[in-house]
Amino acid sequence: MAKRLKLLPLLLLLLCGGVSARLLAQTPQPSQATAPPPQPDAAAAVVRGWSSGSELHPGHADGNVTLMPGEPQVVFFFDTAAAAGPAEFRYRLYGYDADWTETTARTAHYRRLAPGHYRFDVQARKAGLPWALTAASVSVEQKPFFYQTWYFYLLLALGIVALTAQLLSQRDQLLKGQMGMVLEERNRIAADCHDSLMAGFAAISWQLEATSKLFRDAGTAETAAAKSCELARSMVAHCQGEARRIIWDLRDPEELTDVLSHALSRAVEAHRLRDRIQTQFEVHGDEIAISPGAVHHLVCIGQEAVTNAIRHAKASMVHIGLRYDSDSLSLSIRDNGQGFQRSNATRSAGHFGIPVMEERARKLGGNLRLSSSAEVGTEVSVTVSFQSINQPANRQHHVVPWIGV
Repeated sequence: MAKRLKLLPLLLLLLCGGVSARLLAQTPQPSQATAPPPQPDAAAAVVRGWSSGSELHPGHADGNVTLMPGEPQVVFFFDTAAAAGPAEFRYRLYGYDADWTETTARTAHYRRLAPGHYRFDVQARKAGLPWALTAASVSVEQKPFFYQTWYFYLLLALGIVALTAQLLSQRDQLLKGQMGMVLEERNRIAADCHDSLMAGFAAISWQLEATSKLFRDAGTAETAAAKSCELARSMVAHCQGEARRIIWDLRDPEELTDVLSHALSRAVEAHRLRDRIQTQFEVHGDEIAISPGAVHHLVCIGQEAVTNAIRHAKASMVHIGLRYDSDSLSLSIRDNGQGFQRSNATRSAGHFGIPVMEERARKLGGNLRLSSSAEVGTEVSVTVSFQSINQPANRQHHVVPWIGV
């Protein structure tokens, strides 16, 4: 019993210690008290809103700025996060400003922005302190007019292409119509020449032939009158040949070309098939298109030279060479015939091919050269500069020497 009485104070002491420990555990400690909410940074900048018309009050407070086409300006309103007295600001519109703009005002003005996307940033600070690390940002979009959009330029390009194609088509149709009119007129002129001019030449030739026969029958073929009659008959025969050639050219629609080699090859091929003569045709250099009129004169020179080689020189081979230089072209016709001696007697006998070739060369502003010998044959060459070919033939400088007696 005495032992139990001694342990009683000890149990009471332990019981009181446990209750005190629980009370201390439930008592809030100063270090574990609830922290107060963070206060906003007085130097941080915020965008209060923006307006597209008023410079005093923001009309919009949302975060994104969308400007419709035609709106002349935009005004941004900004301030510090808390009223903290005087502050400095700096702002920048990325995509428009090259650097920051510092100000003490609380607005930023921008006028007539180009269509596109921008970002407006603003920072604040108290006087003498560094700029805040964070910046308030607002995205900005300037809507374009229809004529400023990419699909407008695409439609414009397609329209230009379509218009160009239409104009080219109309021009092609116009040229075809003009060409058809020209060919129709050429055929009409050729028919008229064949029906009237050639018939007149034939009648004159028959009369001169009859007159020449009368002189021969009377034994007066060596008189001056008989020689003049024979000369007139030769002139008429030459004119008949030239008229036939002109009529053929008028009726041949392929003769109207600006490629000299094509026209010459057709003429040479016609001689080869008709006269059974060996021909060689060579082109040197890069061919340049020339006017159809110049092609006609040069082809006539070549045809006359080939005809002379066949009829008068008794040639068995004719070589035609065409050379294109940087500023001129040269045409040469060379044969292996018997050659001839050119003199005034040639004209009196009624041969006028050489003067006609010289006149055609002069019309083109070129020079005709003629060389002939019994050993090597005859060579006719003409050289014409491109500058003289492209000049308009607005006047006649020379007259064929055999016109007029």
